[in-house]
Amino acid sequence: MTAAVIKAMAVLLITATLALNIGAHKPEYAFILCLAGGGAVLLSVLGSVLPQVNALKSAVEGVSGTEYFSVALKSLGISYITGFVADTCRDFGQSSLAAKAELAGKCAIFILCVPLASGVLNSALKFAGI
Repeated sequence: MTAAVIKAMAVLLITATLALNIGAHKPEYAFILCLAGGGAVLLSVLGSVLPQVNALKSAVEGVSGTEYFSVALKSLGISYITGFVADTCRDFGQSSLAAKAELAGKCAIFILCVPLASGVLNSALKFAGI
């Protein structure tokens, strides 16, 4: 895993250096280069992390409350993707688009959690005898 992180950092540094050099002449190519480099590293990291997540998911499957784990994983994924998109937008001076990406991510997590919160509330009401 350490070698994968070092490779990812090297790709990101090379991408950033190329983007700075290219961006002075062709900013639109720098944007595409940053998206490609960031996307490649993101996919590489996901490839390394997914087996670990699947192992953890299979370990949790026999336990009650699996839906909580599923919601937590989905929320984590949404937040990472949202952060990636928002940071990329900010890097290219589009702070209003970054803010909208963050708002969309927060709304997606809220929508994901509503059924969970409803279940917890119903359980609490049953426990209280209401």
